[in-house]
Amino acid sequence: MSKTFNKMISVIVAFVMFFVCLSAFPVRHTVNSVGGAEVDCEIVAETMAARINEEREKLGLQPLKIVPYLNVLSELRANEIAELYSHTRYDGTTIEDIIDTEIVDYCWSGEILGRGTVDIDRMIDGWKYSEEKHWDIVTHANATHFGMAVVYMPDHPKKWLWAGILVETFDHEDVQDQRWPLENAIAPEYCGDVSGDGVIDSFDLVMLNQYINDSLFFNTAQLEAADVFDDGIITRVDATALKMYILGEVDKLPVTLEMLT
Repeated sequence: MSKTFNKMISVIVAFVMFFVCLSAFPVRHTVNSVGGAEVDCEIVAETMAARINEEREKLGLQPLKIVPYLNVLSELRANEIAELYSHTRYDGTTIEDIIDTEIVDYCWSGEILGRGTVDIDRMIDGWKYSEEKHWDIVTHANATHFGMAVVYMPDHPKKWLWAGILVETFDHEDVQDQRWPLENAIAPEYCGDVSGDGVIDSFDLVMLNQYINDSLFFNTAQLEAADVFDDGIITRVDATALKMYILGEVDKLPVTLEMLT
């Protein structure tokens, strides 16, 4: 009887903690997607940048470093193509005219544009098969740095608008404030630690449920940590498995079917 009572108390405490965390957990600046989910455009753009580097490395090309200044220009261009989807701007200028060489001194530049989806795989495929040869720019052998942006315009027929600016610096010199994509992003070390704070607790359960409910975006590392049931997909089964671990009903992660039988 005592054992059953203690278990009931543990469950009640866990649920109370869950709802307290849900109301107190900090939310990043987001925008509503077409389906009503909230998506952090900066994280999506960073994730795309990391994915581009993965594609370049598959081809034996050097990865590119993000430059915040080029991110700003990319966001400017993403907003501009809402009215004119072209590499030529309204005033007849191009990206070569707007990059300040005092900030980024370059010998080559290229621009990639896209629209209509927030899905990274679909956008990558769009660039690969683009008639405008966007993929030639993405895979430019000597490129060194880039910026990436995606904006959401709910009233625009295409909704999602992408722009990326790639450059090659003279002698491949470094650029001020350069960094690797997702360098400052959440990087979980353990299965279940989706918050990346090194502790598996109710905060992770809150975030996992938010992701499952399409109200939070996870980067690639978080998706790997979120697969608590180790079946290659993220569902409510993972949330249940994580809750079992937090309550002490299983003693390790990931949870497997064999552990439950």
